Parts: sequence; structure tokens; C-alpha cells
Amino acid sequence: MLLIAGCSDNNHSEKKVVQQQPAPVRHQDRFGRYDSIGNLGGKPVSIPSGVVSTWVRYIGDPGDFDSSIKAQLYNRPPVTYQLPIESFGFQYRLTDGAVKSSLEQTDVDYIHDNNILIPKMKPFPWGHVIVYNIVDLNKPRNYNLALEESLQATKKVYHFNYIEQSEPIYGLIYLKANNGIDPSSNKPWQEDTSGPDIFISKNKNGEIKTYIKCDFIGKVQYCYHLFYIDNNMHVTIYISYNRVYLKLWQQTEKNITAILNSWIVRNDGKLIKKQAGKI
Repeated sequence: MLLIAGCSDNNHSEKKVVQQQPAPVRHQDRFGRYDSIGNLGGKPVSIPSGVVSTWVRYIGDPGDFDSSIKAQLYNRPPVTYQLPIESFGFQYRLTDGAVKSSLEQTDVDYIHDNNILIPKMKPFPWGHVIVYNIVDLNKPRNYNLALEESLQATKKVYHFNYIEQSEPIYGLIYLKANNGIDPSSNKPWQEDTSGPDIFISKNKNGEIKTYIKCDFIGKVQYCYHLFYIDNNMHVTIYISYNRVYLKLWQQTEKNITAILNSWIVRNDGKLIKKQAGKI
């Protein structure tokens, strides 16, 4: 009986401890909006609400168009600084490294640029960023295989090769589709869907850490830029922007890394530095 009573008291104590766990610290902006919190690339983060352009998705969340019974019954675990984030997006200004935050001056700037620059076909200085958490740390953190698979698919489907150019562009290795000639007509390319320009950057170990594909035909030419951050936060970044700003690729990577680092907090949620996107 004593043993049973002891176990009962112990269970009661454990339940009491669980019930008394304090809610995680949640930071707010000057409008009272709460940050999105979670674990990103192995780091606890507090992401300003005004910055997030879509929403923060946590690992295990159903897809946007998942109408299955399982998705309808899904109940997300309590959101803490340990709950792993899958992805989220934000808008980044390439010209000065600013983060768009709703109700702030950058929001006004973004609307102005949409209304004024885009109709006039002038370069739009904003890029759309998506941050993806790397969950499997055993997976190679480079784009070597991605490039190889892309080159093989192009050769198999469109029957042409990519050729590395003798001169790098902005410090990037430049690969051009069939040297800019359409193999079906033996004339310069007239469209860009099947053979965009490819730019890559490798580290000292020969790993591709930056992988960019850029349109080269049309009034508006876009780049689709992928890069890894893995020195202290294991994530991969996607950003699309006007090709005019390809020359800023290194500063862009540096700035986005700094933005993400500004959202890292202590394990208990306490801030470490000023958060990008907050006044």
C-alpha cells in the first residue's frame, strides 16, 4: 500500500510540474502583434509578425490544399521555441538590405514601388524570400546533385548541353545553354524557358553553395537564387528578383544571413540582439 501511495503521489507531482510549465516568452511589436516562434535550423527564433509575408509553417502541418480527414483532425503541438519550423517567407529589398514589415515605412515603400515601378517596367528592388529548415543533417548541404540532375534532364529532354564560360560573372561560374544557340535552328535563343543561364559558387571543398538560374530574354528577366546557411543555422534560402540585381548576390546572401541571425533568441526566448524588421 505504501508503494502504491508513493507512486500515486509521484504521478501527481509530475502532472503538477507539467501543468506549471510557464508559457514561452512571446515578444510583440509596437502595434501589439506577437512574434512567430519556433526552432529554425537548430536555433530558437522569434520572427516579427509584420515581417512574415505568408505564414510560418511548422513541421507536421498539413499542406495548404490537403482536405483529407487526417488533415482536418490535425492538432498542432503547443508552439514553443523547440517546435521545428518548416518554412516561411518575407520580402527583402536588394538595394539596401531592408526587410518589409507591414504598417512600417518599408510597407509604404513596397506599395509605392509596386504601383510606380512595375507599370513603367523599371527594376523592382524587392525579392521574395522563402526560408526552409534543414531537418536531415545527414543530407549533403550543397547543390552538387541538384546541378547534375538539372544538366542531365536538359540533355535528355531538350538535347543540348550547358557550357562553362571562360570568364566568370560577378565572381560566379557562368554556364550557358549551348553557348546561347538554339540547337533546333542554330540561331540565338528566342525564348528562355528551357535554357536559362546558370551561375554557381563553390566553396574550397568544391561544394556548390550558391545556385542561381536567370532568365535572359524578355523585358523583365528574373533570377531564382538558392543558397545555404550552415555556419550556425542549418537552413536553405530561396529568393527571386530582377536580374539587374544579380551583381549584388554576395551582399544579398550576407544580409539575409544577418537578418535571420537577428531573430535568434536564447532557449528561454530572451532576445539577444535587435530584431530586423522592428522599429
